[in-house]
Amino acid sequence: MPVCRPSYVQHPIAVLAPSGVTPAETVRFVVVLGVEDGRIALRYEQDKTRNQDYIAIARDAVVEIELQGEQLYFSKDADGVTTKDALGVFYGGLEYDGYDEKLDRYRIARFTARYNRGGKYDTTHGFNINADFLQGYCPEGGPKWIAITIDPDIKNPPPKLTHY
Repeated sequence: MPVCRPSYVQHPIAVLAPSGVTPAETVRFVVVLGVEDGRIALRYEQDKTRNQDYIAIARDAVVEIELQGEQLYFSKDADGVTTKDALGVFYGGLEYDGYDEKLDRYRIARFTARYNRGGKYDTTHGFNINADFLQGYCPEGGPKWIAITIDPDIKNPPPKLTHY
């Protein structure tokens, strides 16, 4: 699961949702940062799946990404979700939820995903989740942050499975 500082061109997700999309479902993707067995662990997976570290788009959908853990929030300096390629025809309508007033950051981002009809199975679209990593909070000095980027993929359409 790559995590890095943003070092490449990031394309914002369009302000407007792709035209003609009527989302049939909500796909939830959870990113968890915490301690497991005495080690720092970053995990992510699509809700109701096991060991699936990508977002599978099987039909027009709203994608909801939720950050869990005491130190992980969407970036205030960059769009919370960006693409590695200009894919505006497939994704758009980015909005935020789960606001933490004290830290002035959000925990949830949503956007609309248009299903890639006619695309071959297991088509990968690179995405960035741009996050702020909370380093500490001093009441007089405020919070201290480090910017990180988490790089899951969106498979649109996902790998062909017989039981999907």
